[in-house]
Amino acid sequence: MRRSTLSTVTITDVAKRVGVSVATISRYLSGFTVRNQEQIREAIIELNYRPSAAARNLKSGRTGIIAIVVPDITNPFFASIVEGAESAVGEDRMILLVNTGDSREREEKALSQLFGRVDGVIMAPLTEDEQGPSFFSQFGLPIVFVDRVTKDGEKFSSVLTDNAKGARLATDYLISLSHRKISMIGGPCSTTPGKKRADGYRAALKEGEITLLNEYFIESDFSEAGGYAAMSQLLEIDAPPTAVFVANNLMTIGALHALRDRGVSIPSEISIIGFDDLEFAELINPPLTVIARDARLQGSQAMDLMIKHLNNGGATPPEHSMVDVHLVERGSCALPRESQKIRSNKINH
Repeated sequence: MRRSTLSTVTITDVAKRVGVSVATISRYLSGFTVRNQEQIREAIIELNYRPSAAARNLKSGRTGIIAIVVPDITNPFFASIVEGAESAVGEDRMILLVNTGDSREREEKALSQLFGRVDGVIMAPLTEDEQGPSFFSQFGLPIVFVDRVTKDGEKFSSVLTDNAKGARLATDYLISLSHRKISMIGGPCSTTPGKKRADGYRAALKEGEITLLNEYFIESDFSEAGGYAAMSQLLEIDAPPTAVFVANNLMTIGALHALRDRGVSIPSEISIIGFDDLEFAELINPPLTVIARDARLQGSQAMDLMIKHLNNGGATPPEHSMVDVHLVERGSCALPRESQKIRSNKINH
């Protein structure tokens, strides 16, 4: 008998051929012992039936779904993480995106509701000093952290950024341009990127024998509004900075708006360098100098770690990788005005 094509055969066709219910076929596919097993097997072969991914997942106890939990999907960094993860997820699995909107309550609710509905979670938790993300460990559900390390971080795989190196690169670059009044608009120090970038900034200042003034460091919240408020605050200082390192892309956008609204010229009056590149960074006037990393690579590596863990039945020990950073020099940084005058006088004489 001619076999049916794959695209036209369903579980209902198999049930009709054998003369049993669809539920019986489903139970057979799930590994249960049922009546007419031999006839079912022969019908599946004869009809060339291939169980759907859902059916295979039912048999394996898997959902075929991997959740990605992010605090703010409007942040280009997290959007790129999701893009990278999607590129590596494969055809047999799908992604469930959960945007917590920077809400700790929504994050905890999402974690509690995802159990039993997904095979694993890739996430960047809002804070790292609580046990929320570790909630899954009691169920054996795998987690891969992106750019975060929690109290129970040794139990889970992670894909990190060399945040401290990035901050050092930014600060060292400004020091090389003769800046001494260097401010930083940082993120929450309760998070890995916030703390590590602040550490790198302070280390570079110390190495450059520059005293850190308390008013030059502002701990913000990684938001555009936070960047705007922090830059506005820095401009009100009696001796404002000549250069500012901004610790993420959204805060950089806010800081640029604050400078524009006050008519402050970049880089002649103030230099600015951001962390994370922006698609339109080259189109800004002047083009924005940044510390760049490959967020899509972080996302794909996180998905690779998750799939490796799932394919090995959870037997894979936690793995940790680090994505490198590099300086992209454009036009938003220059010598401070004092140094420009000194250099100009030397040239004229």
